[in-house]
Amino acid sequence: MIISIINNKGGVGKTTLSCNLAHALANKGKRVLVIDHDPQSNTSSVLSPQVRDPKTLHDLYADGIPVQQCIYPTLYDGVDVLPNEPATAALELELYQDVRTSYHLLRDSIRDHADKNYDIVLIDCPPTLGLWVVMSLVASDCAVIPIEAGSRYSIDGFVAAFDAINSISQRVNHGLKFLKAVVNKVDLRSGISRLSVDHIRKQFTDKVFDTTIPINSDIQKAEMDGETVIRYAPQSNGSKRFRALAEEIIGLL
Repeated sequence: MIISIINNKGGVGKTTLSCNLAHALANKGKRVLVIDHDPQSNTSSVLSPQVRDPKTLHDLYADGIPVQQCIYPTLYDGVDVLPNEPATAALELELYQDVRTSYHLLRDSIRDHADKNYDIVLIDCPPTLGLWVVMSLVASDCAVIPIEAGSRYSIDGFVAAFDAINSISQRVNHGLKFLKAVVNKVDLRSGISRLSVDHIRKQFTDKVFDTTIPINSDIQKAEMDGETVIRYAPQSNGSKRFRALAEEIIGLL
């Protein structure tokens, strides 16, 4: 099962969700691969092991190196990573020269290997709806959209991402489904945050996971240390929520 994590808005927690959800799923016995499809490479900075000159998505796309040579174990049992690097951004213009082929490049590169070796693949996407996101959605079975509580722009990004999923599903990848949205950065002490969560649930009803992810100092500290919060503070509220979200996703799948 390949899942893209997307939103047409930055700062909504896609990378935090990708890393912590992967760790939580692995702790539930799932074999997980995380693909960092954002040239900013934030997910790679958290998950990639200390390997000299690792092969990345850039090598996969630019030189056709087999995907198996670009995947590395992480410090988290059951979690592997296909890292990225900033140089990949320069490939976008070249890939646009034959965009129909490029749309399927990620899918053709990873699908067979992923199906044979992993229960779940998470693709962390950039905060756009450009080529990298289209490639991810074409490669995926479903998509998850994080929404930042209290942010109107995050909701606008959700709507744009939801429309993109439907468009790709109708035109290119007929098997693609929208799974659900995750309401992130929730502060129930804040009136605007509570109102925002209520509004999102009323507006999108069954399209939202029951589990929300809170604003949590342990999550922020874990990010500063380059760790998942599940490793950094396993008994924290943030860790408990990511584990609950993993259970929800396993139940849906």
